[in-house]
Amino acid sequence: MTAPRLARCGFSALPLLIALGCSDAPSRHPTVAVEARDHRFVVEARGELTASEAITIRVPEGLRMGFDIAWMVPEYSEVTRGQVIVRFDDSEIRVQRESRLVDVASRNLQLGVHTQDSAITRALIDHEAERVDGEQQIARTFTEVDPRLFSRNEILDAVGDLQLLTVQDAYFAWQAQTHDQRTQAELHRLVAFRDASQSQLDQQESALAVMELTSPADGTFVYARTPWGQKLTRGHHVFPGRAVGLLPVRGKVKARIYVPEVDAIGISIGQEAILRLDSDISVSVRAVVSSVSTVATPRASENPQKYFVVEAEPESVDAELMRVGSSLDATIVTGAIKGSFLLPQQAVFYDDNEPFVYVVRGTDASARQVRLGHMSPTLVEVTHGLEAGEQVSVVAPAGVGPQ
Repeated sequence: MTAPRLARCGFSALPLLIALGCSDAPSRHPTVAVEARDHRFVVEARGELTASEAITIRVPEGLRMGFDIAWMVPEYSEVTRGQVIVRFDDSEIRVQRESRLVDVASRNLQLGVHTQDSAITRALIDHEAERVDGEQQIARTFTEVDPRLFSRNEILDAVGDLQLLTVQDAYFAWQAQTHDQRTQAELHRLVAFRDASQSQLDQQESALAVMELTSPADGTFVYARTPWGQKLTRGHHVFPGRAVGLLPVRGKVKARIYVPEVDAIGISIGQEAILRLDSDISVSVRAVVSSVSTVATPRASENPQKYFVVEAEPESVDAELMRVGSSLDATIVTGAIKGSFLLPQQAVFYDDNEPFVYVVRGTDASARQVRLGHMSPTLVEVTHGLEAGEQVSVVAPAGVGPQ
């Protein structure tokens, strides 16, 4: 990571001001003297050991609902294969399941009633159609008689009756077709509602089958974290596919270091880090920075303080001492200089992002552009623009500006 980034320097800039701020020449400005120095830039921050390789324990996928955690085995507990490690709250799911059971039974009853009513209605339509068909046969017989045997009015009445029966026959045929269409549409609607209730019931049955998660292997159980960095605990709501815990592989750990945003200057991949575990502060472990987060984020939602997350890989691992979750102090070496000029940060000013300093001679001060090297929150290396023995003001003189 390039400037500006880094955590606290391992020393105060005050000795530099005391050692370099003295001069025989009278001056109206507080100054520091430019002298060549050796110095190592470091960042100190807190962190913890996390798993670099682990078995992830997740909420089973395929369920379209979330779960509330009711109980979890204590973190860092030694668990065995098949042991219950997480239980979810199933009270609401059981209530919903009972409701779905009633829905499915009600839908099946509606389907039975609909099928029975439809069969009765269709039987009545078919009966009327058969009646009309029989009367049509009789009516045709009377329309084909000898006109000498029946009067003209009787013959016209018979023809009228036949026409009416023909219309009735067409009507009952249409009614039968319409009835079948309506019956099928209503049947499909009822089946769709029944299937939807059955699908919800199946989901709740599947959910009740996974209300307990068991350990897939022997190991140490570690809680997973929320997107805010908080560890999952009782009461958290989780969704299918969400990790609820880890079983770290023994001896596979890395350091996760939280560097405050205001201190983050100069950290980059490949830098050396020294780790000191709280469990044994006499032991120092060398590590190498393997990743640096691109943005600073809060560690907890209730705390707005932002941190850059730096991960470092230890050169060696003591599996008994270096366990996941162990807190640590980390010192990251971001650079070292020999025979270079150092100034306090307040002695360097900027004009359109171009750095300059105020060089003091006697009672006069003039602005001079410089080039910078390594930086920390308190000190900055000047690689070009100054000479040994010159005096640099730590405040901006009145009436003097960059040329």
